[in-house]
Amino acid sequence: MAHIGVLKSLQTLGIGYDAIVGTSIGSLVGAMAAGGYSIEQMEETVTRVQKGDYFRLNFLKFLTKGTRAPSMFRGDTFRERLTELLPEKGFSDLSVPFYCNAVRLETGGSVFFGTPGFDKVSLVDAVYASCALPGVFEPYELDGFNYMDGGIVDSVPLRFANTLRPELIIAVDLSIKSTHKTPNYKSRVLSTLYRSYEIVEEVLVEHSLHMQMDYRTVLIQPKVGHLARFDFDDVAGVVKIGEEESLRVLTSHAATRNLVPSDEVIDGLSCPIRPRDYVGVRIDPFLCIGCGMCEMVCETDAFFTGADKASVRKLSNYECTRDHACSRNCPTSAISLGNL
Repeated sequence: MAHIGVLKSLQTLGIGYDAIVGTSIGSLVGAMAAGGYSIEQMEETVTRVQKGDYFRLNFLKFLTKGTRAPSMFRGDTFRERLTELLPEKGFSDLSVPFYCNAVRLETGGSVFFGTPGFDKVSLVDAVYASCALPGVFEPYELDGFNYMDGGIVDSVPLRFANTLRPELIIAVDLSIKSTHKTPNYKSRVLSTLYRSYEIVEEVLVEHSLHMQMDYRTVLIQPKVGHLARFDFDDVAGVVKIGEEESLRVLTSHAATRNLVPSDEVIDGLSCPIRPRDYVGVRIDPFLCIGCGMCEMVCETDAFFTGADKASVRKLSNYECTRDHACSRNCPTSAISLGNL
């Protein structure tokens, strides 16, 4: 839902794109955009979506197979909805090149549908494979191999995007950040499964940003940490979050600042220019316990742990990759980041 807001802001600012790389549910939005759907069509489509359209428990299989059932929810229900949502086109018929990733369970390796050798499958099958959360939906089977959600290993696929030799990458990170709001975790099977998936996702995003972020990457992180992963209650509100954050970042980032007017007011949204070249870093000395986690996880040497407390070496950190690793790993929430 937030991805649609990002696309909406690009349209508003007149910023085009030459290719789309989607992961997990982002592959669904990406496929609709690459298939020529208008922003209005996509927004209207997701507004009609209800949780029950996608998630129907595998009651029969649970009764007959118990723990040997392939998934908790019926993949055919999800696939039927994808058939209704996506255009009847192949990868070669799309308006812009489109790629989406999945992980092969047998080898643990990633594939990107849309690349040579993986561009003959249907758009529905490719998106289903990219969205098939482990244990939630059945894997997608192709040529004797099983494929599942690409976000397991690469939810912000900058490494692949860099192989396309782009002048600019606009990356969208929707992983939950504890610096925004701690998720409302409940001790239940599904809650534990989803939260475990999110934690793995956060750590992998950290490493991806550490290794792949450079001057060509504009990182947009809509503040959706307060929402549950499958919260369908306020679609328009989530789209708005993605749109407002994208407008703020795109009008203030060094790589895109020259593409839009500096004093733009768009659809009633004020977009003040605030350079995002650095991240402000602060430590609350009353909360810091000197554990050293911040120094360990920061890839830009922004912290130093000495004596009883940690200290900030870079109050204005121009090298920060905005991965939130320091604040997420601080056990006492002593670290605050600004200008994000």
